[in-house]
Amino acid sequence: MKKFLYTLLLSISIVSVSIAQTPEQTVLKQANDMGQSFLDKDYDTFASYTYPKVMQTMGGKENMIKNLKRSFDGFENEGITFLKMDYSAPSKIITVEDGSMQCTLIQMIEMKVKGGKLTSQSCLLAISENKGKNWYFLDTSGYNHPTMKTLIPNLSDEIDIPGRIDPIFEPDEKTPDQE
Repeated sequence: MKKFLYTLLLSISIVSVSIAQTPEQTVLKQANDMGQSFLDKDYDTFASYTYPKVMQTMGGKENMIKNLKRSFDGFENEGITFLKMDYSAPSKIITVEDGSMQCTLIQMIEMKVKGGKLTSQSCLLAISENKGKNWYFLDTSGYNHPTMKTLIPNLSDEIDIPGRIDPIFEPDEKTPDQE
């Protein structure tokens, strides 16, 4: 019986270790979950991944959701459809003095637009305030490190925020009958 219990405990330990995720895996999984909620128009879930100070500046969660819906309606009225969202592997995760963790990821958004497909890329700042268990995301487009530091005073100097990344447009292929 003792041998059986020992084997069972060892098996459970091995399974538990293999299931545990690293902070890098967790941030990437949560970024993908956030992206999927965006594509699914699940505004409530999407908002839950938004950095709290950003949500405050947008007037709170309800106001943010209202603005998201309005923006999506505007995109749809202009014939823009969001097709896919992907994320790069996170940069080195840095733990700052207050114990929060920070890193960046590149977000790639593929959209169907009039006449073709547009792929835009932006840098997301990811922040965890509970040792990598949950992550918030903040798009850094149009902001440099000093500007971001006004919103996030403890932003590590090791975090690299790249400049603007130009979108890529791929025109629709014309069939012979369209020419």
